[in-house]
Amino acid sequence: MAIFLNYNDDEITGNVTAKGYENWIKVDNVEFGLGRGITMEAGNMSNREATRPTISEVTVNKVMDGASSGIFKEALVGSDGKKIVISVVKTGADQVDEYVKYELEDALVSSYSMSAGDVGPPTEVLSFSFAKITMTYVAADKANTAGNQGIVGYDLEAGRKL
Repeated sequence: MAIFLNYNDDEITGNVTAKGYENWIKVDNVEFGLGRGITMEAGNMSNREATRPTISEVTVNKVMDGASSGIFKEALVGSDGKKIVISVVKTGADQVDEYVKYELEDALVSSYSMSAGDVGPPTEVLSFSFAKITMTYVAADKANTAGNQGIVGYDLEAGRKL
C-alpha cells in the first residue's frame, strides 16, 4: 500500500505520478489517535456516560521532496486553515484503488521536524491541527471489488459528529 497527501487542492505539489493522484505528496507513514472518557461503575454498566472525544493531531513522515519548502513555509507562517486529504491506496489490476481516505478541514501545520544523516535522503515529520475530520473507508468483497463506502466524521469546532 502507498500513502498520498494532497495539500489544499495541489497548492503545494509533490512527486506522485499515479493516475488520479498526480502531483500529490508521497508519505511514508501516517498516525493519529483519539480517545474519550467512559465511566464504568460496577453493577451499573447500563448507565455509562461518555465524554466528547479527544483527537490528536495527524502526524505524517515523509522523505524531503519538491513539496518540502512549501510545507516548511506553512509551518513557519501559515495562518489560514487548509484542506488536507490523505489517501491510503492499494495496487489494483491496472491502477491504484483507494482503501481509506482522511480529509482534514481548516488544517494548519502545527509541527515540523527534519532529520538527515549520512545514509539516505533527509526525512520530515509534520503534524496537522484541524477543525474537522472525515474518514471514508472503501469496503471490498472477496473478489476485491470496491463496494460500500463507510463515511464518518467529527466537527471539533461544533463538538458533534458530521
